[in-house]
Amino acid sequence: MRDGSSSLRSRAGRLALSLLFLASQSIWQANAFTFTSIPSPNLNLNGLGKVAFAGDFDSISLYQYEGQNEQSTGTNGAVLSRFPNGVFANISQTDGDIRAMCAFQANGTLQGIVFGGNFTSVNGMNTSGGVALLNPDTGNVTALPGLTGSVNALYCDADRGRVFLGGSFTGGGASNAIVWITGWTNMPFSGFNGPVNSITKAPNGKIVFGGVFNGLGGNSSAPRENNTQVLPIGSANLTAQTSSGRPGFTEPQNIVCKQGESQGSGQTWLLADDTAGFWKADFGFGFQPTKLRLHNTNFEDRGTKTWRYTALPDGGIMNFTYTDPSSGQQKFCDARCPLPQNNVTAQDFGFVNIVGMNSFKIDISEWYGAGGGLNGIELFQDDVFAYAINEFNEPKCGGVTTGATSSPTGPWVVTPSGQSQSQYLTARLTGDTLDPNSTFVVFSPDVPQSGNYSVQMFTPGCQGDGTCGTRGIVNITGSMAKSSSASKPISTTLYQTNLFDKYDTIFEGYIDATDGFRPQITLAPAANQGRDPLTIVAQRAKFILKSASSGNLNGLFEYDPGQQEVTNNLSDSVIDAAGASLSPRDDATVTALSSDSSRLFVGGNFSGDGFNNIFAIDETNSTALPGAGLDNQVLTMYINGSILYVGGNFTKTSNGETLGLNGVAAFSTSDNKWSALGAGVEGVVMYIVPFSLNITANTPEQVIGISGFFDRVNGFGTNQAFSAQNFAVWVPSRQNWLHNLNIGSISLQGALTAFTDIPGADTVFGGSINSQELGASGAASLQPGSPLSLNTLPATISAQQQQQASLRKRAIMGDRSNSTTGVVAATFYHENQMNKTILAGHFAATDTDGQNITNLLIIDNKDNNRVRGLDEGLNANSTFQALGVLSPNKNTNVLFAGGSVTGTINNNRINGIIAYDFGNNRYAGSQPPALQGVNVTVNAIAARPKSQDVYVAGQFESAGSLSCSGLCIWNTELNQWVSPGSNFGGVVTSMTWISDTKLLVAGNLTSGGNQTKIVTYDSSKSTFTDFNGARDLPGSVTALCIANTDGSQIWATGQGSDGSTFLQKYDGSKWTPVTDAFGQGTNVRGIQVLTLSKDHGNSDLIGSDQDLLILGQINVPNFGTASGVLYNGSTIQPFLLSTTSSNTPGSLSQVFVENPQNILKSSNKHLALGFIVLIALAIALALTFLLVVAGILVEWYRKRSKGYVPAPTSYPDRGANMSRVPPEHLFGGTLSANRPPAI
Repeated sequence: MRDGSSSLRSRAGRLALSLLFLASQSIWQANAFTFTSIPSPNLNLNGLGKVAFAGDFDSISLYQYEGQNEQSTGTNGAVLSRFPNGVFANISQTDGDIRAMCAFQANGTLQGIVFGGNFTSVNGMNTSGGVALLNPDTGNVTALPGLTGSVNALYCDADRGRVFLGGSFTGGGASNAIVWITGWTNMPFSGFNGPVNSITKAPNGKIVFGGVFNGLGGNSSAPRENNTQVLPIGSANLTAQTSSGRPGFTEPQNIVCKQGESQGSGQTWLLADDTAGFWKADFGFGFQPTKLRLHNTNFEDRGTKTWRYTALPDGGIMNFTYTDPSSGQQKFCDARCPLPQNNVTAQDFGFVNIVGMNSFKIDISEWYGAGGGLNGIELFQDDVFAYAINEFNEPKCGGVTTGATSSPTGPWVVTPSGQSQSQYLTARLTGDTLDPNSTFVVFSPDVPQSGNYSVQMFTPGCQGDGTCGTRGIVNITGSMAKSSSASKPISTTLYQTNLFDKYDTIFEGYIDATDGFRPQITLAPAANQGRDPLTIVAQRAKFILKSASSGNLNGLFEYDPGQQEVTNNLSDSVIDAAGASLSPRDDATVTALSSDSSRLFVGGNFSGDGFNNIFAIDETNSTALPGAGLDNQVLTMYINGSILYVGGNFTKTSNGETLGLNGVAAFSTSDNKWSALGAGVEGVVMYIVPFSLNITANTPEQVIGISGFFDRVNGFGTNQAFSAQNFAVWVPSRQNWLHNLNIGSISLQGALTAFTDIPGADTVFGGSINSQELGASGAASLQPGSPLSLNTLPATISAQQQQQASLRKRAIMGDRSNSTTGVVAATFYHENQMNKTILAGHFAATDTDGQNITNLLIIDNKDNNRVRGLDEGLNANSTFQALGVLSPNKNTNVLFAGGSVTGTINNNRINGIIAYDFGNNRYAGSQPPALQGVNVTVNAIAARPKSQDVYVAGQFESAGSLSCSGLCIWNTELNQWVSPGSNFGGVVTSMTWISDTKLLVAGNLTSGGNQTKIVTYDSSKSTFTDFNGARDLPGSVTALCIANTDGSQIWATGQGSDGSTFLQKYDGSKWTPVTDAFGQGTNVRGIQVLTLSKDHGNSDLIGSDQDLLILGQINVPNFGTASGVLYNGSTIQPFLLSTTSSNTPGSLSQVFVENPQNILKSSNKHLALGFIVLIALAIALALTFLLVVAGILVEWYRKRSKGYVPAPTSYPDRGANMSRVPPEHLFGGTLSANRPPAI
């Protein structure tokens, strides 16, 4: 059932879409991937009339192609293609978002599909740089190693055979921008000092980069004020070898975080006399030191003369540069670095190479006096970090008076680093601890100077600590300046489902470090994630000061790949000059670029002279768009012909001339006008992705997928607003939303975040998608044909609002009524010139007049599919489990509906069952008295053939004042309850008549004082008889069906005492189990034998002309879950797949047909009536022809035997033009003869 309360997510959340359905038509001409079709199930539907399925689902598919499934892609992304039936196919799974993709061509040949994002793995393969290459012929994915970070933008330049990448990454000697050809290739400017968000080719053929940068290259030229951070050596594990053993001089901690020249006991560390040794520090995190400061000792004329620094765990001896205190000259050293004698002042050594490590040691090889020693040690790095584990933060020493800090609150525990760069904090949240206000970490860095920074949040991979199954989402909030006008606060969400380590850029902008202000970042779990338990982690945040190595650069840069050098005069470029004119100066944000044949369109978060958040650049200058731009940020753009689609956080043009844009708008490049898409959405649009659909007939056309942070689409004109769950589709040809067109549809839930066209093949997409063939909630019909297809019923149902997605459950025996959602029971009724469809369960709907309906609806197929509900009187939290219709005469048509049903009708208390009069469309005048007992539930209703008795079964102790446990009879003639007999009780789950007087009853039963699972009830004798062997079934029976026409063979299913599902066949003499058919967690809700139009192989369990349809939530080994499967006696084949709006597998409860009496009769494989008539006519014509021929032959023989000869045909005495038949020949020889004429 659809649930409109699904929570928002940072990557466009749980998105819901309803698209056009044409099951038998393909809209794709070629495909880059090959999909294997599934053979037809060969079901024989002749004579059954309408066939439909009921259950708890919001979308459903026939299993037609290998690869279709019910599984959710979860919170992560995937490379997607489309099956020939239109359903989206998952090609490769990632552990993060796919933000960009393009088809890489070189020398006219497709090299593959490059895709990038913030993922760290593809199909479990490490892709730490967030970029990989897909081979569309084989489906194989190749990592493109060498980058660290994430990719935001790609542009495949087919003319030059290269791929331009932009994002937030380092590697290959570049930062944030690089080129791939056959390996990483640097551009002349080595990237940018801030992230790149978009790349495109301008009309002049040059490459344009857009992002948040104000300089070329990295950060090397940034002006810095003491931008070195002291590493917390004191928090490391300190050891030493061959220490002196003297009290007060042996502990290696003596020399940590120490300033000044004092020495002595507790101040100095000494080696043993005349002995080499080492001092070692092991950290719980990795670091890249830039400077080492050593204080030598002269205690008792001792001291260190030569030493070396070894980086661990790699074991490399580091090279240093230093200033010789005696000569003042710069010198270098490695394995024998010196310290001067009798000089206890600090000596600084700069690392020549910046190398990562998590441990180091100082080896002392020569000494002064009796032995070596040190008076102090400090280690520095340029990177500014704040760690979640506070012991790893910068100590308050080495000239530092503040130091970084962190403050964890909640059940955090330290987790070993494993595959990650450092140890980190982990919180495993359950129940009450899921409250975001009770678990969080506050990071407070020591930022040494104000300026523009990039802030990165690091997340350790879940594969290293085994928490991938419970990882979730965190909210990141923070303040970067004393005034919000100086810098906007941080507010974003991050997925922590990455398999390997990653970092996300969470802030780009100004950080204030004046007057003692300290920025703060808070990490906390996002609310309402539907996970219990939930695991979140906190590791570290990095603060990078940005430089401006080329002046006047502000978010835009034009690059000519044909030039070997980059000009320093940026004003020569119209595009660069346009960026320089934007505000804020040096901090404009460009998020989207798009171009047509003459103009480049720039979107983002900036202002200027009419350039508010969007503007255009032509060959000679930049121009404002009508309305002076838009009133808020632009996040995405897509151009199709002369229409530029724009998405973001805006509501109107900047000057207010065009209203109602609300997150998404269309700009006509030919008319130079803005127009709304309807009235927009209630929220923010993040992605615009086009794809094809058949809107009319079989002609595919492009539609526009809109996704982001919104929960409704605004109404306009005569179209009402509607819930959209963050996704909607605009149909340009109809100038309307697809939802408003009321077209049968496939279903798409998730997010489409990227796409690329492949030459000569279908479009490939990126996103997180769950897709099924048909968007239908609770019920769908099966249409005969080749192939079979599905269609909706003429009613729209949804979950009741109190039902949260995380609370949806499936019905199981013993607690069916309180845990069931969706449609549980359904039936067709066409007696007495009526044609109705009844759906019942636990749901909400709207009738034809717009009134609310709960739990039961009736579709009148003879009254333009008019939808009705029940009158008031029943509690909305009721759940219907069973339906039955009694038609004893042409004037009476009564529907009985039972379940966990309570309320008041005609001032009478209702419990368990109601009666409804079809003829008058109201409750029946006489209602069955309430059932009594604990948790009263009616599970089955069966009207006895050729009688006025309705058998009602379930969980109850009495009916009205009549004691009849589990089974009772309602006599419609007497309007009273009747006991079926004595010595029977228990909970009944299923019933079926096998003759006019024999009823099979199944459940957890007691008959004659004995426990059993199935009994046969004889209504003519009012007696119960144990069904042969039923006592030995492994558990209670939840569903059964007859397997042949006389009811001597049956199928039964249920759950054993160990919780596993069993399925057994009774062949008339013995029970035979089906073994190893189901995986763990299988829940069978219904079974039905169906006949086939083509026989399968022989089986001892089932006839060659039959299959057993099994419905529920079936775990098929080596496949996964399916909502319906077919069993042919040897194998289980998935048949129906369904999902819910919360991206969980659906469940089917029942197949219902218009003519159930023909289900087993149709196995004779009779031809259709039309074919029979044609064949009979052909036979009749053939027999007539033979009779005529025989008559002619007989007459010929008779005349010949009597001497008749042929009459003359010409007369020689007449002219050629007078050769005619004489009158006497015409009339048999004489006019007076009494004979009929010859003609």
